[in-house]
Amino acid sequence: MPKHKLPPWLRPKPRTPMVQVGVTWYSEDQWQLVKASATDAERFEDTYADWVAMAEDSLRRMRAAGIAAERVPIIASELLAWCLAHGKVNDASARAKYVSEVQSRRDENGAAPEPPGH
Repeated sequence: MPKHKLPPWLRPKPRTPMVQVGVTWYSEDQWQLVKASATDAERFEDTYADWVAMAEDSLRRMRAAGIAAERVPIIASELLAWCLAHGKVNDASARAKYVSEVQSRRDENGAAPEPPGH
Protein backbone atom coordinates (compact mmCIF):
# COMPACT_ATOMS: atom_id res chain seq x y z
CA MET A 1 0.00 0.00 0.00
CA PRO A 2 1.46 3.44 -0.91
CA LYS A 3 2.59 5.68 1.91
CA HIS A 4 1.05 8.85 0.41
CA LYS A 5 -2.48 8.98 -0.91
CA LEU A 6 -2.06 12.40 -2.50
CA PRO A 7 -0.21 12.91 -5.77
CA PRO A 8 3.19 14.56 -5.32
CA TRP A 9 2.06 18.01 -6.53
CA LEU A 10 -0.63 18.11 -3.83
CA ARG A 11 1.50 16.94 -0.90
CA PRO A 12 2.55 19.58 1.62
CA LYS A 13 5.94 21.01 0.86
CA PRO A 14 8.55 21.13 3.61
CA ARG A 15 8.85 24.63 5.01
CA THR A 16 12.11 26.34 4.26
CA PRO A 17 13.45 28.22 7.25
CA MET A 18 13.33 31.98 6.91
CA VAL A 19 16.77 33.52 6.56
CA GLN A 20 17.57 35.64 9.61
CA VAL A 21 20.03 38.50 9.59
CA GLY A 22 20.99 41.20 12.00
CA VAL A 23 21.12 44.76 10.72
CA THR A 24 23.45 47.23 12.37
CA TRP A 25 21.36 49.92 14.02
CA TYR A 26 22.58 53.16 15.55
CA SER A 27 21.15 56.01 17.54
CA GLU A 28 22.45 59.34 16.25
CA ASP A 29 25.09 59.76 18.96
CA GLN A 30 26.34 56.16 18.57
CA TRP A 31 26.48 56.53 14.77
CA GLN A 32 28.68 59.60 15.19
CA LEU A 33 30.99 57.82 17.64
CA VAL A 34 31.34 54.71 15.47
CA LYS A 35 31.93 56.79 12.34
CA ALA A 36 34.53 58.96 14.09
CA SER A 37 36.54 55.89 15.11
CA ALA A 38 36.08 53.92 11.87
CA THR A 39 39.06 53.21 9.64
CA ASP A 40 36.63 53.32 6.70
CA ALA A 41 34.61 56.42 7.66
CA GLU A 42 34.29 57.27 3.95
CA ARG A 43 31.91 54.31 3.62
CA PHE A 44 29.41 55.94 5.98
CA GLU A 45 26.67 58.20 4.66
CA ASP A 46 27.33 61.92 4.98
CA THR A 47 24.68 62.47 7.64
CA TYR A 48 22.77 60.41 10.17
CA ALA A 49 19.52 61.25 8.36
CA ASP A 50 20.99 59.85 5.13
CA TRP A 51 22.04 56.72 7.01
CA VAL A 52 18.55 56.24 8.52
CA ALA A 53 16.94 56.57 5.07
CA MET A 54 19.36 54.00 3.60
CA ALA A 55 18.95 51.60 6.55
CA GLU A 56 15.13 51.78 6.54
CA ASP A 57 15.10 51.14 2.79
CA SER A 58 17.42 48.16 3.22
CA LEU A 59 15.20 46.71 5.95
CA ARG A 60 12.11 47.08 3.76
CA ARG A 61 13.80 45.37 0.80
CA MET A 62 15.14 42.49 2.90
CA ARG A 63 11.80 41.86 4.56
CA ALA A 64 10.01 42.01 1.20
CA ALA A 65 12.44 39.32 0.00
CA GLY A 66 11.45 37.07 2.91
CA ILE A 67 14.51 37.76 5.03
CA ALA A 68 13.87 38.11 8.76
CA ALA A 69 15.95 41.23 9.20
CA GLU A 70 16.07 42.65 12.68
CA ARG A 71 17.77 45.70 14.08
CA VAL A 72 20.76 45.11 16.30
CA PRO A 73 21.41 48.28 18.32
CA ILE A 74 25.09 49.15 18.50
CA ILE A 75 26.80 50.83 21.44
CA ALA A 76 30.08 52.32 20.22
CA SER A 77 32.05 51.55 23.39
CA GLU A 78 30.97 47.89 23.29
CA LEU A 79 31.84 47.58 19.59
CA LEU A 80 35.25 49.16 20.16
CA ALA A 81 35.94 46.92 23.18
CA TRP A 82 35.00 43.90 21.04
CA CYS A 83 37.36 45.07 18.27
CA LEU A 84 40.18 45.47 20.79
CA ALA A 85 39.54 42.04 22.34
CA HIS A 86 39.52 40.40 18.89
CA GLY A 87 42.47 42.30 17.43
CA LYS A 88 40.32 44.04 14.82
CA VAL A 89 39.97 47.60 13.63
CA ASN A 90 36.62 49.34 13.40
CA ASP A 91 35.83 48.62 9.75
CA ALA A 92 32.85 47.21 7.85
CA SER A 93 34.04 43.63 8.22
CA ALA A 94 34.49 43.89 11.99
CA ARG A 95 31.15 45.67 12.42
CA ALA A 96 29.38 42.93 10.46
CA LYS A 97 31.05 40.18 12.50
CA TYR A 98 30.19 41.98 15.73
CA VAL A 99 26.52 42.35 14.74
CA SER A 100 26.40 38.68 13.79
CA GLU A 101 27.77 37.68 17.19
CA VAL A 102 25.41 40.00 19.07
CA GLN A 103 22.42 38.63 17.16
CA SER A 104 23.53 35.03 17.77
CA ARG A 105 23.72 35.71 21.50
CA ARG A 106 20.26 37.28 21.40
CA ASP A 107 18.90 34.24 19.55
CA GLU A 108 20.55 31.83 22.02
CA ASN A 109 19.07 33.75 24.95
CA GLY A 110 15.61 33.59 23.44
CA ALA A 111 15.28 37.30 22.78
CA ALA A 112 12.08 38.03 20.93
CA PRO A 113 12.64 39.03 17.29
CA GLU A 114 11.80 42.55 16.35
CA PRO A 115 8.17 42.92 15.24
CA PRO A 116 7.70 43.51 11.51
CA GLY A 117 7.59 47.15 10.50
CA HIS A 118 10.01 48.30 13.21
